[in-house]
Amino acid sequence: MQDLMIGVAKIVLPGILIAIFTSIITVKLSIRKFHEEKWWEKKQQTYSNLLEALHHLKNYASEHYEGQLLRKDMNEEKREELTSDWKKYSRELRKLMDLASFQLSDKAVEILDLYSKEKTEAEQSDDIYDWIDGDLAAVTKCLDNLKIEAKRDLKV
Repeated sequence: MQDLMIGVAKIVLPGILIAIFTSIITVKLSIRKFHEEKWWEKKQQTYSNLLEALHHLKNYASEHYEGQLLRKDMNEEKREELTSDWKKYSRELRKLMDLASFQLSDKAVEILDLYSKEKTEAEQSDDIYDWIDGDLAAVTKCLDNLKIEAKRDLKV
């Protein structure tokens, strides 16, 4: 009887150990995949929010550029809407740029830093046309480069 129990234990015990080991490995791999997917989602959301904020800032700069270039006056309602959007998305962009070094690639951070530098240089101009043109060029360049980097970083 004891020999029978030892024989059964020799057959069953390795199967149980293999099942336990396999379960542990499977759970660890699943948890790692879950964390990677969540991190990817956060990174994708940050890129989306950055691109949206830059789009609105580009729209603001573009409207002002056209207004100055074509010398057309903007009605007060449109001006207030643009200014409100500019304030909102400028705050949003500053917040996202603070988070960028934590969540995004080094290249994306470089693109955002270059945008800040070019925007600041444009603001230093005494000529309103140069300021608006420089601002529009900086935001357009940043938007284009960030789209490319987002696709690369997210491997879309």
